[in-house]
Amino acid sequence: MQQRDLASQVGVSRQTLSSIEAGTTIPSTQIALALARALQCRVEDIFALEDDAKVIEAQFVRDVGVQGALSNPSSPASRIRVAIGQVGKQWIARSLDGEQTFAPGTPADGIATAPVGKTRVTDTRVRPLRDLDALLRNLFVAGCDPALGLLGRHLEERLRGPRLHWIDLASRPALDELAASRVHVAGLHLDDLSAGNLNAATVRSRFGSTPMLMVTLATWELGIVYRPQSGRALKGAADLARKGLRVIARETGSGAQQLLESALDCAGLSMTALAVAATARGHRAVAQLVASGVGDAGVATRAAATPFGLAFAPLAESRFDLALTAELAADERVQAMLECLSSSRFRKDLGAMVGYHANKTGDTVEGAQA
Repeated sequence: MQQRDLASQVGVSRQTLSSIEAGTTIPSTQIALALARALQCRVEDIFALEDDAKVIEAQFVRDVGVQGALSNPSSPASRIRVAIGQVGKQWIARSLDGEQTFAPGTPADGIATAPVGKTRVTDTRVRPLRDLDALLRNLFVAGCDPALGLLGRHLEERLRGPRLHWIDLASRPALDELAASRVHVAGLHLDDLSAGNLNAATVRSRFGSTPMLMVTLATWELGIVYRPQSGRALKGAADLARKGLRVIARETGSGAQQLLESALDCAGLSMTALAVAATARGHRAVAQLVASGVGDAGVATRAAATPFGLAFAPLAESRFDLALTAELAADERVQAMLECLSSSRFRKDLGAMVGYHANKTGDTVEGAQA
């Protein structure tokens, strides 16, 4: 229904209806009843007393893409759609409309009144759109593997299963969020061509004596993605410098960037030897920039390269692990996630994705705890 049509049915101007929707005008009883009749619902479904609306005091985490709009308190963006989850004893509200969320179209758990300022993490008040029981089933998982989206959809099919919110972050930033108790689970893939997989060692170093649990989500093929016309048969990172290719780098703290730097180090080179055209966040973003001609090559997964018709030169088979505190392992949301990881259906579905291997999916990683 168009706003002008609803205004006409109710007998008010479009401007009046707009101010009612914005909450700046309180309608009369007659207008409220007319709105309910036109929308075929109860007045209580449209309006509620301010004191009756529950408010959650939460720690608000701003995501990339909404920061600038939040600096103006009168801006519509100061009312932010958020996902709400309880991590430990603290409610966390994460914006749903930034670049670090997996689906901007995801229904919001609540509306946060974003405070003025440029601090990334601050306190806020959230008016929930779901009941408390639903909010307590939310599970925040940070990481860069698109398979987290697949895991979330599988969990949604479970009776009273947790609702997984995927926060798209590189490995080290994901661990930062876990350490700050702003997510329940952090995903990581950190590899060095000379030292091997560093996931367990990194978690052990970061969390010290805190008992941790690590399980494998998947192993995937990571390598150089490039347009075939940019250079034929690339064999390694040294070819990027030798052929003078424009490289799409990854952000600091990402597993792909660490792998690229270690590959260059093995060849006796450093990032200064490369012609960096841009820095991308995420494997698909690298492939997209290469395919569009912004750069000639970059490090990403085979799964990211295939849809864009890019060539792929493998560097490593990287293991993507999920890390969480051992204390949280008994939580029913985590138990449901672990059961899903071990299920035959999920493993078959995951293993059918291009460049993925599910033979270790659900396995516990040894050596994470000090």
